[in-house]
Amino acid sequence: MEQYEQYYRLPQDVVGHNAALLSYWDQMPAKAQLRLLESNITVSTLGELKMLAERLDSN
Repeated sequence: MEQYEQYYRLPQDVVGHNAALLSYWDQMPAKAQLRLLESNITVSTLGELKMLAERLDSN
């Protein structure tokens, strides 16, 4: 029988420790947050995070 290890990402795993990105993260729709946490995407700019939030929330 195989065992699976489940790994949960944190917001810092997506946006790093940038205060502006973490602040915006708290304002993002939950749907967009969940999609990013479930992916392997990392975001380095506020513009990129805003774009992803908008697109992920609309799908």
